Amino acid sequence: MRVLIVDDHELFRAGLALLLTELFPNIELLHASTLSQGVNHALCEHLNIVFLDLDLPDGNGCNALAELKESRPSLPVIVISADERVETISRCIQLRAMGYVPKSSPPGALRAAISAVLAGGVFLPASSIASLGRDMDTDKAPANGPEDRQPRVKSETSNASEMGLTPREFETLVWLVRGLPSKAIALRMGLEDITVRKYISHLLAHFNLRRRTELIVMLADRGIKLGVPPVTDPALDRSLPPAGGHPTH
Repeated sequence: MRVLIVDDHELFRAGLALLLTELFPNIELLHASTLSQGVNHALCEHLNIVFLDLDLPDGNGCNALAELKESRPSLPVIVISADERVETISRCIQLRAMGYVPKSSPPGALRAAISAVLAGGVFLPASSIASLGRDMDTDKAPANGPEDRQPRVKSETSNASEMGLTPREFETLVWLVRGLPSKAIALRMGLEDITVRKYISHLLAHFNLRRRTELIVMLADRGIKLGVPPVTDPALDRSLPPAGGHPTH
């Protein structure tokens, strides 16, 4: 597994690297202290996932995430930040982040969060899930109810039949959660864009949701894991349409 850490604080990068190495002894870590270094790594390296801080010396908050996803649309990005405002978390989800881990998390919670995201799960702060559901004006409250309850944790990876999905719908869900827009998913799956959009509509109807951001919140709330993100090739990303800023598909 190859992971890129983009954070300007050397001490935090070292601590996160130590935690990641404890969890995954064979992990290969790359470091960047600025957004430009991070983007350069992303454009050249085969990677599974990126941990991205928002407060970078050459990046303006969510613009850093937008730039990274523009450069590597298929590369999953987990924001790890000291900013715990619900509006910031919501914006990052809209910009196709796969999850959000607060830096204030105690070591045990941070360890659980990192283990979840590296197994293909979505992690959001437990205290923000209910608020995110309300802000997104979903038809029903998150399954966990009160804000102070922790998201559920599943040890196993989910599959298509377990979730009541066809294999193609499940594959679409996996790519959607990792941050690809519909046109890029279509290229990955060798399908027409209109076909992928139909799959996305089926997924949203299946979960009684309206857009991708609600899917992310639902998956985080239920602790669903979709499998370890595969190594992504920057050369393939260069052939994909840009991720853009369209939060629905």
